[in-house]
Amino acid sequence: MTDSLNAKPLLKAIGIRKTFGGGKGLFGLGPRRAPTPVLHGVDLIMGPGEVTGLIGESGSGKTTFGKCLLRIVEPDSGTVELEGRDWLAVPRNGLQAERARYQMIYQNPYACLNPGLTIGAHLRETLKVFRGVVGSEADDLVVRELRRFGMAEKVRSYPGELSGGEKRRVSVARTLLTRPSLVVADEPTSGLDASVKADVLDAMLQARDVETAYLFISHDLDVIRFVSDRILVMYRGRIVEVMERERIDPELPHHPYTVRLFEAARADVPTQEEIDARQGAELRDIDLSQGCSYRPLCDIWHGAGRPEGPCTTDLPGLLQIAPNQTVACHVMQEEAASVVAPKSSDPTSSLEVPESPERSGNIEESTS
Repeated sequence: MTDSLNAKPLLKAIGIRKTFGGGKGLFGLGPRRAPTPVLHGVDLIMGPGEVTGLIGESGSGKTTFGKCLLRIVEPDSGTVELEGRDWLAVPRNGLQAERARYQMIYQNPYACLNPGLTIGAHLRETLKVFRGVVGSEADDLVVRELRRFGMAEKVRSYPGELSGGEKRRVSVARTLLTRPSLVVADEPTSGLDASVKADVLDAMLQARDVETAYLFISHDLDVIRFVSDRILVMYRGRIVEVMERERIDPELPHHPYTVRLFEAARADVPTQEEIDARQGAELRDIDLSQGCSYRPLCDIWHGAGRPEGPCTTDLPGLLQIAPNQTVACHVMQEEAASVVAPKSSDPTSSLEVPESPERSGNIEESTS
């Protein structure tokens, strides 16, 4: 970890909040919809070249957070600095000129490709819009970029002629052609088999510039753990754990929700009937307006007999329980207090930017 990276991060997002709904229905008719809070003050700091994983189940707010960082969705409150600039202060009519530096890879690559254009035409259009490159220079750059992804022969192909993995590669290639500083990759391997996942991840990591940072968003912890310098675990719009690469180990202590994600990666999870039973009538008396929002599913709290105390009254903040690991869990913090004294209650203090370690290209061995 270098002082220079910590002093000037690429991305600094503090206290990001977002709520949807709360208005009338279509055309202002119908009853007013109840507002749905999605993000509850999420923080993230990243340095150049860093690869951060954001993990959580569907509906946890991961994609919304990524879109808020790039202002694809406007956050309700909080601050976002990109390369030292106040990103939220940029007028909306000025965002297009900045998009080349901050890109998003969407979960569905098919929706991002025009079926009437060849792959070469897609990439040439990207070069024209974001870099002003046209003509033979653009043609050369397109062929070179596709060659990096092993797809040079597909330059005249149409999206409908490509496999799912090839469409993912085209989406990544088009994104990296803009020479971005930050890429938010939303479920970039969703729906792919293990070998194709490995190929796509290898291409993403090897084809980028050394200063390009990735925020990988996924619900697949088994993939993210092998490509990330650091993982943030999100549950219902809050970060419940932050851990560096060396702590990404199911045998080490983790937040109860992270344990559940590790189990999900091994398909060792409760059945839907068991989940429904736990969330059924016996828990309807639980007031989630205060205390830990995870406690209805927390084995620790249930195993202790659902006692009154901090778990039911106080929202847990991120505190250190081990070197390079913080969790938002009252019980784990109390257990670790006698061993490792927490350094700070400020969540951003645990989000220092690590050096990006050397990675081998052999991801397939790790994911298979």
